[in-house]
Amino acid sequence: MMGLRQSTTTSLRGIAAALLIAVAAPPVSAQDYAPVVIVNDEIITGYDIAQRQLLLDAASGGEKVPRNQVVELLIDDTLRLQAARKAGVVPTKSEIDAGFSDLSRAQGRDPATMRGYFRSRGVSDRALDNQIAAEVAWRALIPRTYMPRIRISDSEIEEAMGDTGGAVTENEYLLSEIRLPIDARGEGAALAEANALLSQLGSGSSFGDIARQRSQGLTAASGGDLGWVGESKMSTKTREMVTPLGKDRVTRPYVDGGEVVLMGIRETRGPQIDNPARYRLSQLVVGVAPDAAPSIASLALQQAQAARTQVTDCRSIEALKGNYLPISGDIGELTPAQMPAPVRNAVLPLPVGGITEPVRSNDGFHIIVVCDRIESAAVATPATSSKDRMRRELTAQKLARYSSSLLRKLRREAVIERR
Repeated sequence: MMGLRQSTTTSLRGIAAALLIAVAAPPVSAQDYAPVVIVNDEIITGYDIAQRQLLLDAASGGEKVPRNQVVELLIDDTLRLQAARKAGVVPTKSEIDAGFSDLSRAQGRDPATMRGYFRSRGVSDRALDNQIAAEVAWRALIPRTYMPRIRISDSEIEEAMGDTGGAVTENEYLLSEIRLPIDARGEGAALAEANALLSQLGSGSSFGDIARQRSQGLTAASGGDLGWVGESKMSTKTREMVTPLGKDRVTRPYVDGGEVVLMGIRETRGPQIDNPARYRLSQLVVGVAPDAAPSIASLALQQAQAARTQVTDCRSIEALKGNYLPISGDIGELTPAQMPAPVRNAVLPLPVGGITEPVRSNDGFHIIVVCDRIESAAVATPATSSKDRMRRELTAQKLARYSSSLLRKLRREAVIERR
């Protein structure tokens, strides 16, 4: 919601602005089409690299991704598509469009608006679709190839759950981590590397895959999985970065001790609340960085307070959202346990149609409207629900390990020529 993804502080001002920027882009020179890397006789050109660079930079909100990392990502995507084709998996146009729509909505954005945003940054539809095609093909190939091998025993589930079957007494977060040491290169270099990884996540790469390949933490082998962590068990800095966020979000890089950390929130749950209702919410978000100077944060708060005076109901959010962060708009339905604690505290006292005061998160300030409250007569048995969720989680972890293993094998066996 507030939606594992990062947000961009770029406000979209409409397709007209996108077209102006696209028209102003410099023409591609002929040498940009020269081969730079050949992967098993398949060519990656300078133009391909430039386009992926623009895509990653746009996905990260302007953070520059090192060119060598862009090249390695394109090599990985080429190998993935080649392996998928060999197995008879070739994404159709409709599957690619559906994959892009899923990615957009997972980040709380309208697909057409998100595509327009990438166009405004000079990214061609072809480059965008090629990147999505690699993800779609790989996600189809891995389960088809490895799912028959996976067996999750009851003992594995019980061991993974530990004592989490008891009552939850504080806000807890199902976390994954990527840890990069601050070594002789210095803090700035580690932060730059973390921002590059954040860009990869923003373009659809798997958190677990990146953690296995790049994290230096003890959890790297398991895709960075930390399991359920209560607020009281987190370091002060981790708590500050994680608690404002909701499900499927990734923190910005932050320094914790001698490491730079990216933390992914896969799920959240609060103290057991006798409230099975679901709340349909909508929001406007005024962007401001979590580490912004007090004067800048104060200005953003004033903008959020001014925005609140324009909000009358959920329909008004739809009319206004184009002037705010792309995650503005309909959030969908959430239970109280799924809401970040600051949101839950602001929303639950309100009636349908109620409007919160500005709620701070790592994205900025949120003005949230309670569009509807849906009562639920039936609640799943906690033990059954928890075991099913853990079974799915363990299955996903095993598939992710198979995914990393296969990609490493493809790398070893590939003929890669760099020019």
